[in-house]
Amino acid sequence: MDNQFPLPGPVPSVPEPSTFPPLVPKASPLPSPEEAAPPPPGYQPPASVNPPSVSSSPFKMITPIIIGLAVIGLITFILFRVLGKSTSSKTQSISPSKLVTLTYFGLWEPSSVMKPVIDAFEKQYPNIKVNYQLQSPQDYQDRVKTAMESQPSPDIIRLHTTWLPLFAADLLPAPPNTLSTTELTTNFYPIVGKLLISGNRVYGAPMAAETLGLFVNTAILQQKQLQPPKTWEDLLTIAKAVREIEPITGKIRRAGVALGNTINVEYWPDIVSMMLLQAGVSLTNIKGTEASITLRYYTDFVTKHQVWDDTLPPSTIAFANEKVAMILAPSWVARDIKAINPSLSWQVVPVPQLPDIDPVNWTSIWFEGVSKNSLHPQEAWKFVSFLASANAQQILFDAATQDRGFPQPPANKAMAEIASKNPILAPFVESLNTAKTFYTASKTQDSKTALNSRLIKYLEDAVNSIATNQDDKKTVDTLNSGFTQILSQYGLVAAPTTSPTP
Repeated sequence: MDNQFPLPGPVPSVPEPSTFPPLVPKASPLPSPEEAAPPPPGYQPPASVNPPSVSSSPFKMITPIIIGLAVIGLITFILFRVLGKSTSSKTQSISPSKLVTLTYFGLWEPSSVMKPVIDAFEKQYPNIKVNYQLQSPQDYQDRVKTAMESQPSPDIIRLHTTWLPLFAADLLPAPPNTLSTTELTTNFYPIVGKLLISGNRVYGAPMAAETLGLFVNTAILQQKQLQPPKTWEDLLTIAKAVREIEPITGKIRRAGVALGNTINVEYWPDIVSMMLLQAGVSLTNIKGTEASITLRYYTDFVTKHQVWDDTLPPSTIAFANEKVAMILAPSWVARDIKAINPSLSWQVVPVPQLPDIDPVNWTSIWFEGVSKNSLHPQEAWKFVSFLASANAQQILFDAATQDRGFPQPPANKAMAEIASKNPILAPFVESLNTAKTFYTASKTQDSKTALNSRLIKYLEDAVNSIATNQDDKKTVDTLNSGFTQILSQYGLVAAPTTSPTP
């Protein structure tokens, strides 16, 4: 059908950002523990006493000598008892492990959510304290890069997985007896190991793994006696059925679904990238008709089917105010929707898929890593390893639930059953087993000249070119050339032989 982007034959394996350039120097050996301070010196008695006079009778000196020795002995005994007790007390005060304070640069989660999990860690390791510092998202990538290259740097840092080509050389891989590759691949969803293991070394661990879900206005669909869509064809059919047009102006009064442009569809880079991956397009080598047909399928929601347009509010606000029946968005949008319109009737279902092929979903993952310039790398990795545990992730999940009602999907698979009991969160958790990603994840707070931002700009130009009926082949060729040029600068693909058209 002309309104369904193509069902390919056997879907080729889709390269993911599973490795980053082999630019990471071998980690410096961990510093040896500080030596314990020596105990204070004991009391030293006088080296000698004055000898008796030669002319004195030895018998006359016996009694004074005996008395003197007794006095000296008594004084020595008392002094040893007093100083010995003081020395023992002082030794006890310094014998435990030295107190270590870790600096943790966090993002997004408030201190109130992080405090319970930090308290649990500090209870288990009383000689380690964690100083959580919530950072502003503004210019975060640049600021944290500068901080990690400084000495001393923060010990633990929250980073996005798509930043690894930029930050890998600043990170300390997990040392022995902390978080192993086996633990990461066994306890986490498949995409996590692909993203955070390189050269058999673990570069961090996530506490949550965000995906996309389809938010549906339940009341609108029930009015039309419609069920939530499962395929893209279903989605388009429903979007057309629920759309309402102003009879006089012809403008959209209520849109069907927020798709089709780059102006007011939030998370459009994630959505378009996911659609390309579902169609079997390799984002490291974009070619073939699947790419152009998928891009056109996306833009047709505006240009051909007119179930969304540029005049509507941003998609999340439009959905909360019942200006659109469906949107694709990550789980944390639920909090915004609830805040804008507490009485709205809505639900979340899995994102649409192509029929008769294995599902492909999208993920965007933040993780905690350890700076190679950390003054306390062993202790920092103890904390990251603790955060990776199911126990810690349940503490965080419970704290986030209490704080805002809508926690993010936990990254540890052991939490899947618990998280799935939340009906809003269940579709997001379900999609993690089939999630893929790329360096086009949106809202990662990249600088304008960084990897994600530059790739997204090329993708934006391609979507807009297709929307204005520019030549499909030329558009895809330019997109591929731009991606290749940028990815090659980070060692992710081979360098191009020619430069793309500016």
